[in-house]
Amino acid sequence: MFGGPWLGVIAFIVIAIGLGWGLISLLQQQLNSNAHSSAAGEFDHGFDPDAAYTLQRDLVLGYLADGRIVLLPGRNDLPKGTPGRRAAVSIQELRDNPQDHTEHIGVAEAGTRVRFVEVIDDLNNPQTRILVMTRLLNGPYARTTPVLGMHLESADTESEGTRYVPRADLFEVIEPGGGQVQSGSEHPADE
Repeated sequence: MFGGPWLGVIAFIVIAIGLGWGLISLLQQQLNSNAHSSAAGEFDHGFDPDAAYTLQRDLVLGYLADGRIVLLPGRNDLPKGTPGRRAAVSIQELRDNPQDHTEHIGVAEAGTRVRFVEVIDDLNNPQTRILVMTRLLNGPYARTTPVLGMHLESADTESEGTRYVPRADLFEVIEPGGGQVQSGSEHPADE
């Protein structure tokens, strides 16, 4: 039966496979981290923290599965090819039947003033690469804690590389600034 040298060989093979698998996983994590860091360093955007913007269209305010509050366009204003676009709620559906959409808070109406607090380059997000922490400054949903904005950017490819800027159909600058929002993955403390 099993014993002696065969048991030792089998144990050695199992341990070698386990260690090899662990080493490969560790190297893959390092490569992903390095790729994300280098891409974040090259990330260019035009979201100005010193500027105030006004919404040009109504946007949906809702909850993500993890409980975070999200601000995004309704179905008709989502970019073509957005995953889950057909299942997204439209502004009119949310207004007509709010009781049917319990994962939504309401509609941030056109004219609401906002500031962009932080831009997050999320390469692994299947919905949108750019996440924008957005502070609602007035209206019924005004809050000091920023909400997570999705699909709020457009890609400007006319200059060298790609530069992400606030969508002109969604935002208009009302108080020009002159800075650039920090990029990163950690949320800043409330002011």
